[in-house]
Amino acid sequence: MEGGVCVALPPGAPIGVKDGSPSSVAFVPVYEPDRQREPTDLAFNPDRPEELWVVNRRDDSVIIITNPGAPGSTSVRLRDPAAAHFMDRPPALAFGAPGTFGACGDNNNGGDYFMGPSLFSSDLAVFAEPTPDGLGSHLDMLHSTSFCKGIAHEQGNVYWVFNGNDSSLDRYNFAHDHGPGNDDHADGEIYRYVPGEVLGIEGAPSHLFYSAEDRHLYVADTGHKRLLKLDTTTGTPGSSFDGAEPVVERRHVDGATLVELVPPGTLEAPSGIEIHEGLVFVSDHATSRLYAFDLTGQLVRTLDTGLPPGSLAGITFGPDGKLYFVDMLSSRIYRIDPIL
Repeated sequence: MEGGVCVALPPGAPIGVKDGSPSSVAFVPVYEPDRQREPTDLAFNPDRPEELWVVNRRDDSVIIITNPGAPGSTSVRLRDPAAAHFMDRPPALAFGAPGTFGACGDNNNGGDYFMGPSLFSSDLAVFAEPTPDGLGSHLDMLHSTSFCKGIAHEQGNVYWVFNGNDSSLDRYNFAHDHGPGNDDHADGEIYRYVPGEVLGIEGAPSHLFYSAEDRHLYVADTGHKRLLKLDTTTGTPGSSFDGAEPVVERRHVDGATLVELVPPGTLEAPSGIEIHEGLVFVSDHATSRLYAFDLTGQLVRTLDTGLPPGSLAGITFGPDGKLYFVDMLSSRIYRIDPIL
């Protein structure tokens, strides 16, 4: 209210409207951990929006927080019986088609590089429940991306991942899932874009955001200290590449348009990334600051969380329009309440 009249909040208001100092907003803990789990990412379940799902790198687990921040909020920790392969050191998760989500692992499967994204059910009668053949509850998995740093959902069972091993952006189509705990991957398709153009770093996720509105993939290029966007409508089929399982297609895509949205100089280690109300929100793992940019890459607002370096990774927006983020060092989950 200004003079008794309601006025619109300025752009970037989810990370504050004042001077960007730690005291300019309220950091509300919505989850207090019982031990260190190193959360890397979080997302609200679109099928049950009262649920906030968090993936943890230290123990390959998922924490589901119901009604985060509300009186009587509850949480449950779930770990898939075969998480040591299908959700090993997860850097990120992304909800997909109704009743499903994708995750990946930041590792090389013990040295054989047989690693990639997995598809899971978000049905709590299925997820993390044992299956007869000992392959956990996963619905599908494809294996051409070691040291995955981030994942984003495009459509159906199609996901994008940040390939830390080949420094590329990989597009996966799981097609029809094989059901809980099975292993038929023959209908999968894998396409590799811009190899050598992105760079992950040890210890920090490099998250992705797919915008259905402009069909661009927004990328936290952590190692190069910049934000990118990939025009997913560009590029032509190139050469095939090898893999350790039979699939329909495993191929490079040549000539796709990749541009710098925010060049080096502003960010030190961009990690989490989300688009909300026409702005690109980013967390910086090195400085523990949050940023908002417009869609041309112009800086709109910053917020210093006051947390130690190495704290920030995944960010997300809740049904309330507020920003939630993980603190990897304390394993807390926070909500930001702007102070007007």
